Order: sequence, then structure tokens, then C-alpha cells
Amino acid sequence: MRQCPVCKKEKQQSEECCSQCEEQQRNWDMRYDGAIRKSQQQKKTIIDTIWRFFSSVRNGMYILIVTLLATALGTILPQRAYIPPGTIPEEFYASQYGLFGRLYHYFRFDMLYSSWWYMTLLGLLGASILISSIDRFFPLYRALKKQPIKRHVSFLRHQKYIRELDVQAPALLVKEMTDKRYRVRQDGEDFLAEKNRFARWGPYVNHIGLLFILTAAFLRLFPFFYQDSFLWIRDEEIAVVPNTNQSLFIKNERFLVDTYNADDPKFREAIKLEGRTIPKSFTTDISIFQTEKHVAGDMADLDLLLQTQVGVNHPVKAAGYTIYQSGYQLNELSSLTFRAINEAGQAADITIDTKNPDTEYQLENGLRAVLVDYYPDYQLDGDKVITVSKFPRNPAFVLEITDGEHTESVFAALDEVVSETGSNRYNISAVDFETHHVTGLSVKRDRTLPVFLLGGIIFMIGLIQGLYWQHRRLWLHKQQDGTYLLAGHTNKHTSSFEKEADRMLDNYRKGGEY
Repeated sequence: MRQCPVCKKEKQQSEECCSQCEEQQRNWDMRYDGAIRKSQQQKKTIIDTIWRFFSSVRNGMYILIVTLLATALGTILPQRAYIPPGTIPEEFYASQYGLFGRLYHYFRFDMLYSSWWYMTLLGLLGASILISSIDRFFPLYRALKKQPIKRHVSFLRHQKYIRELDVQAPALLVKEMTDKRYRVRQDGEDFLAEKNRFARWGPYVNHIGLLFILTAAFLRLFPFFYQDSFLWIRDEEIAVVPNTNQSLFIKNERFLVDTYNADDPKFREAIKLEGRTIPKSFTTDISIFQTEKHVAGDMADLDLLLQTQVGVNHPVKAAGYTIYQSGYQLNELSSLTFRAINEAGQAADITIDTKNPDTEYQLENGLRAVLVDYYPDYQLDGDKVITVSKFPRNPAFVLEITDGEHTESVFAALDEVVSETGSNRYNISAVDFETHHVTGLSVKRDRTLPVFLLGGIIFMIGLIQGLYWQHRRLWLHKQQDGTYLLAGHTNKHTSSFEKEADRMLDNYRKGGEY
């Protein structure tokens, strides 16, 4: 009986090494140089189970496929952020896409990319990338950093490149390796030549870039990092920018729109086909106010930050935000005035603000009107009254008119007033209205773009690092009979590696020492 040169256990006289070591060397995993990963350790705690699940590449691929399918699902119909501003999502998806649109909105697929379950998928994907990287990087790093120069013959004979050499001057062969930018280390009469070890870290650099990108996606959930608000502001009105803790306000000083001349021969036919005037450009004169501690309803404490003009393709930057001219509404109804005549023939007017209507109105002729329902932009959907947008383009009101004894319910719009109770006790009609222009401004802030950019740059560095370089190693081992065994391994592009090694041997052979 003799000792195994690998594990030092007893083996048969005829065997080169014991059967256990022989099996291990036969199945040597050169991806991690035989290092044992944490996920391969035989522990059965709940942490080990979770670690083993997320470190599995197969499970990571399953999570990635589910995430890609969910991402594709969100592209079937437009997301809510990209439907026409001011439209009611439920009505938009139902009218444009029918039953499928209703279901799409019902299951909140119209806000898929900010949903909790989609963020959970991204979190699981990030955990899989992080844990699988840690599980593999550190064992590989330790194995490559402390890799021995002397290797067992059975290990060398399982490499991708093997040559038997009768080398008389190994220093000349080592010089050939050095000329090819190999870093050569020596232990006795054995040599290890290695180059481009950094290429092994390419996939892990990719993973770091992906983690930055996923982190940026998570940060977009927080208003401090990402904000995309849309404001409709009437002429001469001030609106607060959402999610600013009432610290930023915008006033619409004046809205201007320039249209193409219908008498111009160049545009006459196009305007005729369109059936309406076509805007050439539209701009808004705005004042931007900022305050630290704002009291609701008090506009006197606002500090003027900037007075400027914002137009299409000419955004304005202020207080860390970018303001875009994104839309407008011309001649939108500001208020409607209805005249109510009681049974004695006495008339009184009700003026209803279309933006902030009151819930109750006391008339001078003794009648009282209660606002039951309000449709800013009403239309009939069969027998049902719906509003197609939140803009008062065609407002309608459901009012209850009472004198204390009798109550009549009426449906009042600009073009018609219908008694829902059918009694027609009171005579109601629209007598006046006021209009205004409204500008649509997008207010955006995105502090995640540098994180996305950094992640993309890191990912590309890892991609180049892993694609254009290969980790190559050559072992030169002196055998017992005095000959040398040259064994080599590369993590990819074996053919070019073999050609490089053969060229080094040819150069050595031309020196007359082989």
C-alpha cells in the first residue's frame, strides 16, 4: 500500500491516486477551479435553503423569464402615463379597447411598472444576481489567488491542451511565454504561465451594472428621485406642483397659441382636410414661486423665483425641475349660469363653477339647489351618462331643486335641461356661461438617470472585458522520466489558445532546442 499524493490516504500499489481523488479530478470544475461554493455545502438551515435557491442559475433564469413576460404584458396597451392627459383611465381603456381594455385597467396592468408585484419581481431578480455572484466570485477569487504552481499529473491531463515535450532548456520556452505577455511563476522545476485573469471577472462586472440599473428602477418609486407631474392651469391661476410639500408653485400669466393661416395656399388643403385650425406653436408666460413653509390658501408668502416663457421644444429649468409645454385647452367652460323660476314666476340665477362647484345653492326666490352629481365632459353611453374626461368641455349637473315641500330632480347641461322626476314644477334653463384658456405643463425631475448611466457603463465594461479577453494558463510540469508535460486551459476560444501555444512551441523548435 502507498499514500495518495493528493489526499495522503492509502491507495493500491498500482493506482496513481485513490479512487475518490480520481473521481474528483475527473469531474474537476474548471469554471471555479474546483472551489467549493456555499450553495454546495451540505447544510439545511432556512438561510442555506434560501441561499441555494437564489444562487441557482436555473432559478435565476426562471425569474428572468417571468420578469420579461410581465414587462411584455405592460407594452400591449399604453400605460396610464401615456394616455391623453385628463382622460379618465377607466373610460379611455373601455372606449378604445373594449372588454380587453376594461380587464387591462381592472387588473391594473395600465400601471404595471410601478405595481408592487412587478417591483417584487425586480427585487427577486436582483437578489438572484447578487447572491449567485457572491456564491461564485469569492471562491473563484481565492482559488485563483492561491493557485499552486505544482499540479498533480491527473489534473494536468484533464486540461484542454496537452503536449508531451523533451525540453532541454525550459528557460527558452518560458521566454516565449513571457514574450506573449504571460506572467510566469516558478516552483522548483515546474512553471505556471498565466495572462488575462481579469477576463474572468467580466460576468461579475456585468452583474454589478445590472444591480445599479435595478436600483435606479427602485429609486423611481420615490418622489425625491423621480417625479413626472402634469398640471392644467387656467389663465391667471396658480397651481402647486405635486409631491413638493407645497414648496413650488406655477402661475399661468398668459397662454398664447399661434395657428396656421387658413388663407395660405400652402396650408389651405391640409386645414380643410383636418376640419379645424391647426396650431403652429403655443407658449405660456409663467411665474415660478418657491417657499419653505407655505400656509394653505395664503399666496402672500410665495417668493418669486423666476418669470419666463415655456414653449414646445423649449423647456424651462427651475429649482431642480424641468417644465415642458405639453398641451392646452381653448375656450374651456369656467362657469355655467342656470335660471330657475318657481311656481310663482319668480326667477333666480344659479352660477356653478366648473372647477370647484359648491354642493348647495340658496336662491333668492326661496328655492334651494343641491348638487347630486357632476359630469365635466358628459356624453351618453347607451342609457348611461358618463364623462369622457375631467375637463369641463361639456359639463352637466344633476340638481335637486326644492322649495321645502316639493323636490324636483333635473339633469342640467348647456344645451338641455331635463326633469328626471317628470313633474316639471320648476322652469330651469341655461342663460349664460364663461370660458377660459388652460395650459398643460409637464413638471419632471429625474435623479435616477446618472444611476442608470453608471449601470450601463459598468455593464458595457464587463461585456467588453469578458468578450474580448480570455483567461489563459499553461502549466509546464517535469515528469519522473525527465520529460515535460505542457498543459493548458482557457475559459473560452480554445482553438485560438491552442494555435497560440503551438506557435510558441514552433518558435522554441526553431531555436533547435526541441
